[in-house]
Amino acid sequence: MALDLDPGLAAAGNPELVKTIIEEMDGGAISFERFMEIALYHPEHGYYRKPGRIGAGGDFLTSPVIHPMFGWAVGAWCEWVWETLGRPSPFTIVEAGAGDGKLATALLDWVEGREGNFAKALKYLAIEPNSHGVDPRITWLVDAPPPVETGVVLSNELFDALPVRLFDVEDRGPVEVFVRWDGQAFVEVRGSVATIDGSPSNGRFEVNGRAAATMTNMCALIERGAVLTFDYGFPKEELWADWRRQGTLLCFYRHTAHEDPYQHIGEQDLTAHVNLSELQLAMELAGLKTFEPVNQAAFLTTLGLGSLMESVRDNLPEFFARRRAFQQLTDTAGLGRIRVIAGTRKLEDVPPGFGVDT
Repeated sequence: MALDLDPGLAAAGNPELVKTIIEEMDGGAISFERFMEIALYHPEHGYYRKPGRIGAGGDFLTSPVIHPMFGWAVGAWCEWVWETLGRPSPFTIVEAGAGDGKLATALLDWVEGREGNFAKALKYLAIEPNSHGVDPRITWLVDAPPPVETGVVLSNELFDALPVRLFDVEDRGPVEVFVRWDGQAFVEVRGSVATIDGSPSNGRFEVNGRAAATMTNMCALIERGAVLTFDYGFPKEELWADWRRQGTLLCFYRHTAHEDPYQHIGEQDLTAHVNLSELQLAMELAGLKTFEPVNQAAFLTTLGLGSLMESVRDNLPEFFARRRAFQQLTDTAGLGRIRVIAGTRKLEDVPPGFGVDT
């Protein structure tokens, strides 16, 4: 006897979240941007409310979870800013999108393990609306704080997690992608022709309508100091190159990358590469001096990350752990291809890891 094996809404992902999206559609369609926003950020069922999403047992890896070395390197960069500004106290680090605080904890451990007054001057503010870590040295915030006098604003893989508008280029021009429920699955429908300056002449592409404003807000958090951002991205001409027919939208589910955002809804990460040109322009319009972007491999190597292996060569387990982490963090086919951009305000010197200013 055959049984009814139809999984219903569960086939698409979290049934409660799928139901919420269908209800918002109300028989019609919503933009892909809104679909992505609900899938990732719904206050109860969104993906970023899911515990354990980052790490070996989750869906993807980030640099801070590979090894504390990443946080140590960022800490050294922030200490350079503090030294260059004349060792002000207090000196505040504001991390936007701090997650569970792994970067913050590693950075603070590094600072406290060194001699000098940097640890005494340092305050760490972590902005994270989804879930907070437990490190008591960190001040956790849901919303951005008032501007600080001196400090560094950090982000790691923040911008590639922002919802994006999705476009397909047809003979009539670029048209926005909308999503509707056909009774069994989510399907895409096309809207009217849009005008997008510099858009590709064919294929699919994304527009992140929130990135520039987010960067502007980050730059407004410091009166003197720097902004340092790590993210997957390209300059505009490379991001929207005509050969890139499928765009950059990717889904990550249990360490497997694929291109179907309409499965595992609420159970997988959705991400799109960032327009670095747009972020740098936002920095410049906010009054910051910017520098040519570098990849994470070059940035960390220039800062001297490799020396952290040599210093523990007599401790073989730690040596091999650091060597493996160094390889992962600087692998230009993986985390090492993350782009690093920086902007400085009232700071004349070129920061470590970067070349000439743009």
